[in-house]
Amino acid sequence: MKRLMTVLPLALFVAACSGGPPPEPPAPPPLDPVGVYDCLLDVDGMEIGATLTITGTTGAYTGTVDSDMGLAPVSDISVDGNEMTFAVDTPEMAVFFVVVFDGDTFTGEFDAGGMGGFISGTKR
Repeated sequence: MKRLMTVLPLALFVAACSGGPPPEPPAPPPLDPVGVYDCLLDVDGMEIGATLTITGTTGAYTGTVDSDMGLAPVSDISVDGNEMTFAVDTPEMAVFFVVVFDGDTFTGEFDAGGMGGFISGTKR
């Protein structure tokens, strides 16, 4: 009986402490790409600086890219998780981008009709 009195509180303590696995951490907030980004585009080892500006709200984003080649509109902006796709409409062609965000920075690739390269950006 004395042994039961010693083991019972210990068993109750262990049972209370083992409430199962810890809860899942909360999901990260949805990506909000609105802002101004300083960007570097790498085309065959040549770096081009640009400024990407995204405005609008979820489902209705718009923007522009400003570089030494001029100002161009950004269209077809889509966000899925931490990935964003968009197109830059130049007078010669549309350039398609896929970037992945990590906080206030992103990295990705672009395709301009078979010619492509890499892009990185940092939010101001």
